[in-house]
Amino acid sequence: MKEILIIDKEKSSALALEKLLVNNHYTVTMTSTAKDALRLIENKFFHVILCDTRLNDIPEHDLLEQTLHIRPGSVVIFISRYVNLRLAVDLVKKGAYQYMEKPLNPNELLEVLSKSLMEKETKPSDSAPRQKKSNNRSFHSTDYLTGNSAEAKKMMSQVKKVGSTNFTVIIQGETGTGKESLARMIHDESPRRNKPFMAIDCGCLSKDLAASELFGHEKGAFTGAFSNKTGVFEMADGGTVFLDEIANLSLETQMALLRSLQEKVIRKIGGVKEIPVDVRIITATNEDLFLKSNKGYFREDLYFRLSEFILPVPPLRERKVDLPLFINFFLEKTAEELGVATPTLSEEVTAYLRDYPWPGNIRELKNVIRRACLFISDDNYIYINGLPENVIKYVDNTLQTRAAAVEELPEAPEEEAPDNMALKTAALQAETKKIMEVLQEVHFNKTKAAQKLKINRKTLYTKLKMLNIPY
Repeated sequence: MKEILIIDKEKSSALALEKLLVNNHYTVTMTSTAKDALRLIENKFFHVILCDTRLNDIPEHDLLEQTLHIRPGSVVIFISRYVNLRLAVDLVKKGAYQYMEKPLNPNELLEVLSKSLMEKETKPSDSAPRQKKSNNRSFHSTDYLTGNSAEAKKMMSQVKKVGSTNFTVIIQGETGTGKESLARMIHDESPRRNKPFMAIDCGCLSKDLAASELFGHEKGAFTGAFSNKTGVFEMADGGTVFLDEIANLSLETQMALLRSLQEKVIRKIGGVKEIPVDVRIITATNEDLFLKSNKGYFREDLYFRLSEFILPVPPLRERKVDLPLFINFFLEKTAEELGVATPTLSEEVTAYLRDYPWPGNIRELKNVIRRACLFISDDNYIYINGLPENVIKYVDNTLQTRAAAVEELPEAPEEEAPDNMALKTAALQAETKKIMEVLQEVHFNKTKAAQKLKINRKTLYTKLKMLNIPY
């Protein structure tokens, strides 16, 4: 049985965790202090160490460092009731396997444990500290970040399910969410993995060139066709063709594509011979193809032929819990590229990255981090001058709007309330003002605000919605 060490000063939380793990056939050892934990780690090997943050005797960073020194390659998972983005980034950077928020989702925790143990078993040895995390990457060779949020896990589960099939797939998501990387992962999961993967951006193809790029042409087929050309479909025979931004194809090209999918043959422009091809089609779009087909801008029959499986990709703003992993990954990659030590983000920079909505998604985050790494200070920190102006302006304007909302709140009546209704109104106004003051004080960090107000985050969000406070 696998050995798990729980380090948690909250006895009720530790006992609940122990019960869950024992019921799932793990052997559990518990302690409430870091010092006791280090003694246990010296004398016994634990497959996974679950460690609460904010222990009273040893800081998280020191405990992690000493654990990895004693047992190089240990799987250390930090758990916390109060998520701290900067702390999460630092701990993962220094070798922690993951950072999870309490209360823990039982299924999510068991999945993380299973994944971490499987990864350890596939590694040749544990002789070196686990400094670079494979869980930040896809399960194959690409640099796509999968993340650990519920949204990311659901998406990756779907990738694995459809990957082993021969279904046509529509990957639907905003610009910058990594649709091509997902297409490559689907290909890598398929029986076609050892065959070609050909990607083509339909957005940069003119009406005249699209058919030539896809199906090829014969010499002299049109002006400028000075030689025979082999199209993407023929080159990818046996493999996968990825059509990015497929909504940009002309209706005429869509008709030719539909025929090739149905008949499994292509005909080059200017040619008379039909060439058999066996390809899997994966498409991507940032538009609603079903809506476009209803309006006549996309062939309805082609849509239904392509949509055997639709894979939605969540935008970054809906999976902010993955930000620490993404930030750490891009910091490490850029530092490696520049030949410098991996920098640390200042608290102010961390707050700006957290509050920014990332309309350009992961691609925009990558570019922002790469730019920031050009402004590493002498103390190896990145400060506010490392962020682009549009990020700073957006967050500052948002804060000003929220502050203005506080000022516009009506004052509570100074005279004694004449009835219960007036008394309730005064109490509501006072509560609204208090919530906004605390939010401003903590830079609109909802977790910290809830902590200061001594309520949980769900209650805080309910109150914000009820009081019509912008958030």
